[in-house]
Amino acid sequence: MKSKYNSVVKVKKQQLDKAESNLNQAKQRQLENERLLELSRKECENLSVLPKSGSVNELRSNLSMRQISREAISRAKERVELSKKEMMHYQFLYKKAHLDYEKMKVLEAEEIKQKKKELAKIEEKFLDEIAISRFFKKDKND
Repeated sequence: MKSKYNSVVKVKKQQLDKAESNLNQAKQRQLENERLLELSRKECENLSVLPKSGSVNELRSNLSMRQISREAISRAKERVELSKKEMMHYQFLYKKAHLDYEKMKVLEAEEIKQKKKELAKIEEKFLDEIAISRFFKKDKND
């Protein structure tokens, strides 16, 4: 049975699906950023051992590599924090879309229920009229 909410429910469902898709993509980005942060930390740990012998140039290059590694870790941390904020944002949008969709489904169900009641009343009246007309026809035939 069609209701005036059918098209609205379809649109809300599309919005819910899009919000879910965006949320899943944000989760994937967050996992990727966390993986990159972990790789940066491991790389920094590998570079933290200072050489015991060698030239000053080797020591400088090792120190500069450590500095670059620390900067990479800080950038990776920033990305993780941003992706967490992004996840929270998309979770909020998903919850909002889900609530809107559920509201429209309830309104649609209520309208259908109301229409069924109206149809039942109309049918009841029609059956009463048939019964009354048969009763009077039966009376005339006797």
